[in-house]
Amino acid sequence: MNAVLQQSVPFRARRSMAAAAFGEKLYFFGGVGSATGTESILDVANDLWCFDTRELSWREVRSLAPWPSARRCAGWTPHDGGLVLWGGSGVCGTPDGATRYTFLNDVWHFMPSAERWELVRETDDHRVTPADSEAAAAQPFPRYTPVCQSVSGELFLFSGYTEDRLGKRKLNDAWICRGTAWRRIPSGPREGYAAGARWPGPRYGSMSACDSRSVYVCGGVSDAGDHIDLWRFDMSEQKWDLLSPDAAGPGVPSPRYCAAMTLRGGEVFVFGGRSRIHPKRNFNDLWAFDLAARTWRQVQENREPHRYDESAEFPGYHAKAATALVGDDWYLWGGEGRRGHVSDFWKYSFADGRWRMLSAARSDDPCFW
Repeated sequence: MNAVLQQSVPFRARRSMAAAAFGEKLYFFGGVGSATGTESILDVANDLWCFDTRELSWREVRSLAPWPSARRCAGWTPHDGGLVLWGGSGVCGTPDGATRYTFLNDVWHFMPSAERWELVRETDDHRVTPADSEAAAAQPFPRYTPVCQSVSGELFLFSGYTEDRLGKRKLNDAWICRGTAWRRIPSGPREGYAAGARWPGPRYGSMSACDSRSVYVCGGVSDAGDHIDLWRFDMSEQKWDLLSPDAAGPGVPSPRYCAAMTLRGGEVFVFGGRSRIHPKRNFNDLWAFDLAARTWRQVQENREPHRYDESAEFPGYHAKAATALVGDDWYLWGGEGRRGHVSDFWKYSFADGRWRMLSAARSDDPCFW
C-alpha cells in the first residue's frame, strides 16, 4: 500500500499518547518512550502536536508557560470551547534525589484558537488518600487510564488505576464536573461484569466514547482478568445500563484492554487492543456493536501479517494507540505494536469501510520484544 504522505510523523514512536479532535484538527499529547526510545514508564513526554486533517500537515505547538508536566494515559477530550487534560501518570522526585512515577489529578484547559494552556487545578493528591480530608474527597483522586468524556457541557470521569496509601487499586468510581465543581455519583448495588450487574466492576484500560446524551464504556482489565462488557451511562438519569455482558465465543469480541473505540451511526466500533493476562494475545480485528439491536458483528477479522511499513495493506496489532474521529474518518496513530512502540498513522473511512495508511512507521521505531 502506498502511504498518502511521503514523510513519517515528525516525532518519535510511543505508547499511551492522548489524542482528541477539535474541529478538523487532531491534537496529540504526551506518551511513553518519546525521549530516549525506551519502554520505561519514567520516559514520559509533554509535547503537543497538531495534525490538520484538511491540509494533511503536522505542526508542533510551541511550548509557553504555563504548560502541563510530562505524563502518560491521561484523560484528553473536547470540552468547554477547547480541550481538557485530566490526570494520568507522571514523574516526581524522591527524598534521596531519585525519580519515581506518580499519579495525577490536575486539570488543564487548552484553547486551540490561542494555543495556550490554563491551569484549572493543581495536583498534589498522590501524597494523600481522598478519605483523609473533606477537600480531597471533593475531587476525583489521582489515576491513569480514566474514562474521560464531555457530554452537554459536563465532564464525566470513571475508573482507572492508582497507587496510594490504600494500595494498588483498580477503580470504578464515577464523577461528574460542571464548571470546576466535581460531584461523585453514588455507586449502586451488584457491581460486576456479567449479566445481572447494575454497576460496572473495577477496571482500568477501558475503551470509551460518547454521544450527546450518554457515555459508553467497554472492556478493560480487573483483578478477575480481561473484559469485554459494554455499558452506557445516561448523563441525565445518572444511571448505568449493561448493554452487553462479558461473554466468550463466536459473535463476541475477545476480552481486551487499551483498544481504540469510537461511536458512529448508532454503532460502537472497537479496533485492536490486547489481553493483559495473555500478553501474546494481540488484536487487529474490528468489531461493531449495534446499540438498537444490542448485538456485536465482526467487521474485520484478526489478520496477518502485522506490518507497519509501506508494505502494510491494513493496520497490524495496535494497543494504547492515539485515536480520534473527525467526520467520517477515524484516525489511529502509533502505540504498542508487535515488537515495540510504533509510529504508523492510519485512517478508517466509514464512507467506504476501508483503512488507508497516511504515513508509514519511522525508521527508528524501537524493538523491545
